Amino acid sequence: MLGLAVSVVPPAWGQQPPPQPPPSVLRQTTPEPEAEEEVVRRGSPLLRIPVIGPTLAPSFPALSGYPLELLGLLMSPLERREVNLLPAIAISEEFNDNIFLNNDNKRWDFITGFTPSISLLANRPTFQLAAGFANTAELFPRNSGNNDAWARQNLIVGTFWQPSPQLTLTLAETFLRDQSPDARAGGFAMGGQASISNVLTPAMGWNIGPQTRLHLGATYNIIRFEGTGSGIESDTYGFMSNLSHNFTPRFTGMVGYNFTYIDLRSGHGDNSTTHNPTVGFTYRLTPTLTMSIDGGPAFTSLGSEDFITPGVSAGVNWRLPFGNASAYYSENVQVAGGFGGPTDSKSVIGTLVVSTLRDWIVVFTPAWTKAESLSDRQIQRVDVGIFTLGLGAAYRLNPFVTFFGGYSFLLQRVGRFNTTQDFDADQNRVKFGVQFGYPFAFDMPW
Repeated sequence: MLGLAVSVVPPAWGQQPPPQPPPSVLRQTTPEPEAEEEVVRRGSPLLRIPVIGPTLAPSFPALSGYPLELLGLLMSPLERREVNLLPAIAISEEFNDNIFLNNDNKRWDFITGFTPSISLLANRPTFQLAAGFANTAELFPRNSGNNDAWARQNLIVGTFWQPSPQLTLTLAETFLRDQSPDARAGGFAMGGQASISNVLTPAMGWNIGPQTRLHLGATYNIIRFEGTGSGIESDTYGFMSNLSHNFTPRFTGMVGYNFTYIDLRSGHGDNSTTHNPTVGFTYRLTPTLTMSIDGGPAFTSLGSEDFITPGVSAGVNWRLPFGNASAYYSENVQVAGGFGGPTDSKSVIGTLVVSTLRDWIVVFTPAWTKAESLSDRQIQRVDVGIFTLGLGAAYRLNPFVTFFGGYSFLLQRVGRFNTTQDFDADQNRVKFGVQFGYPFAFDMPW
């Protein structure tokens, strides 16, 4: 694959501008700023967290399920100060046509939400941090038995640190405790069973040569359930590595190795280990349009069985005058939320982020995932597909008031080979609200 790509590079590449730092695995949802002043102006590092490994889709933030009350973390800071702190409270109204995410018990309701939150943006020339926590209380007029002052807690953290021009360190975390009637775990619906999920991803990038960069990363993903139900708990440990080299200003080749260990804590099936060597390239078609392909065989050991499946990804990233658009395809071995695993999971994810206006943010995220068990001997066989579509927007009227709204659609179907409970679901949600906050801005003393 690498040799073929090199052979088709246009002869005129030598006439391009001088080589730039490798863009290969730093697949960002927004373009990298050209100057430190731009970093301060544009703010949030959440749209700059790099992605390493075979999955090109942005691992952070999880934009397909991003809480509307924390959209301010994706905006520019309120002031050009090193620290912006915003305690706030939001009041929202939502229409949900399937509050239990179960087509066999389909009920609708108007849900009133109260969401206190706190957001932090820190911006220094070599260090950026975005963090936010929100708790949502919900009132159900037609189904008052579901009223809950602690329905949902979200924690989002992203940090970007550059101690030297050659070294970059990042850390991303998303935590969700969901006790609402339509709770989801790992993106899949389990009939509303309360769940806890957390994804922690540290990573580093190191320029080991003028045109060569090494990326190392790890991931720790947990899924837990509360109360009774059929949800399967799991721990996923991952290690990702990628070595990239700029052969031309437009063409970057890369090789990598990824490791995944899946621990099904509830004992439903065997744990698995997956080794995935990869080779790929990134090619800049135009100054604003880039395509990437990487992958290789994924060798999975599951009990007494061994499997070879594709561990591949392909995508395009397009910088637009008003934001950024991307589309990705990936196939790898992972758990299917509370359905368990390991599964051969295929995903197609699109992302549109409009973030160039100081007081506006718009996020559009269609996504499709199909997960099937690797073996027909697994105790809990999985055969499930889900399509989601999310649209969220926020407008900051002034430093104290922000309006937000969004629409989401979900379609989940469980196949005939699935041995767990049937959790077919269709859902439409429309939500609007207003957030009141009092901002504090100051500079760090050091």
